[in-house]
Amino acid sequence: MGAKWTIIALLGLMAGIRLVQPQFFLQWTTGTLDEDEPLDWRAFLLMWAVVLAASFLALGVAFDELLWSERLLVLPGILLLRVLVADLLAQLFKPANKHMPWMSMRRLPQLALIYLSTAVLILAVHWIWPDAKNVVLGLLATGHAIGLVIFSIKHQGFVHFATIGVRVYAVLYLCALELTPLYLAMR
Repeated sequence: MGAKWTIIALLGLMAGIRLVQPQFFLQWTTGTLDEDEPLDWRAFLLMWAVVLAASFLALGVAFDELLWSERLLVLPGILLLRVLVADLLAQLFKPANKHMPWMSMRRLPQLALIYLSTAVLILAVHWIWPDAKNVVLGLLATGHAIGLVIFSIKHQGFVHFATIGVRVYAVLYLCALELTPLYLAMR
């Protein structure tokens, strides 16, 4: 897909979200979403569409040898795996006789915005400097690390880590564990 059609698809996605959920779009893009209020099913599906689009756009530039279906599903797969691992940690390290719900996706809008911003930045760098594949890979890894830190700051699976510094260290370690097999598979 050329640069023109990529921009059209990206703007169409954002216009669709604004048209379907105008109040949610305003809160989402300005960072004023209430974290304790669960997403309704339409906003939830829209956020998954954003993550799918970000995955396709970012990985299409970074790894052009991937199939279109692989480009589409890598980031959502990593995100689902991350939620499952964090929920498993929450169940393992919870205090005795305490109930903890499974599959908390309250951070999905923030993650979708981070991944979409990273994809747009990657596309901009690629169009300005097409031979900068190492820079593109660095941006992808940085965006992924930022998304992982944002995911983990308040996720229930990481509350057993006492301070924010220990949480960030643990998250960056998990991020390295996620990125290393992907990097080795692509090289």
